[in-house]
Amino acid sequence: MAQPREIQKILKLMNKTEFFKEFSSAEKKTIAGLKSLVATHKRGDFVIRQGETDSTIYILLEGKLAITKNDAPDAELSTLHPGAIFGEVPLITGKSRTTNVIAKGKVIVVKMDGNSFAHLDPHILNKFKDQLLKLLIGRLDNMNKALAELKASIQKFYARV
Repeated sequence: MAQPREIQKILKLMNKTEFFKEFSSAEKKTIAGLKSLVATHKRGDFVIRQGETDSTIYILLEGKLAITKNDAPDAELSTLHPGAIFGEVPLITGKSRTTNVIAKGKVIVVKMDGNSFAHLDPHILNKFKDQLLKLLIGRLDNMNKALAELKASIQKFYARV
């Protein structure tokens, strides 16, 4: 169990995070109080390593994370900011991790794995699943829009040629 001061800090961060908007104060307090669900990392720590096969998903509460690949470790592909949800693909597909996620400074994350899901109150678990579904649907929608824009651009290009 986390200390009261730690719980208050985590609750404050959770209240700023869109993912937890649908959770009640009591549900957030339950999550914040479970030390096994909250992790702190320092600059340079790997939160995720490419090739790992675990199925943990993460919600970034504080700090920034760099996304890299093993074949180009110095090339930062993207930066994740507070509120980002990451690591969900292996949970859904069972495939290994395809990128590294590295702390750019002090980072606080909520982490959920199969063991966490098995021991969580079913009501809280359902909210996690609902929020994850919303996230994935939003990402799919954004990819569809980007694909439609790309297709339109290609068609315009070939119409001019």
